[in-house]
Amino acid sequence: MARRDRRLFGRGLIVGCAVIAVVAMPASSQAVIIDNPTSEVAGDAEFLAAEHLVKEQRFEEALLFLKRVLARDPSNADAYNYLAFSQRKLGRLEEAFANYMRALDLDPDHMGAREYLGELYLQLGQRNKAEEQLSRLMVLCPLGCEARDDLARAISVSKRNPPP
Repeated sequence: MARRDRRLFGRGLIVGCAVIAVVAMPASSQAVIIDNPTSEVAGDAEFLAAEHLVKEQRFEEALLFLKRVLARDPSNADAYNYLAFSQRKLGRLEEAFANYMRALDLDPDHMGAREYLGELYLQLGQRNKAEEQLSRLMVLCPLGCEARDDLARAISVSKRNPPP
């Protein structure tokens, strides 16, 4: 194995172990973070841990990691998207809206942020704005994609079950 390949392989092992250590701990445990938050490995580990926590619906915990990632990398549209998603799921709709907009300012074609912003609009009873996000997703993925299909499904459900 070439020297560069060994270094990248070792880096991948460190990130993988850090993510496993963070996400395997009980929700009430304190996370142990790599001491050097400016290192590339720490950033990857924290983002991956946050992503896993979001998928596990452990939103409060994910917020801590996402805020650290964004403190180091304020141009990370994916982190803003996950931050907004977590905030939305926790009922912090104004914060979520602002962070979806930040994600889209950084990456106007961010499909996840467009989908979730559309879902937020549906929560707020603004189906026309959700449909605008769907229109943009139709341009971004004309043959279909998960973000487009999920938002289209959510809009369809909202038409059958309008908010009170």
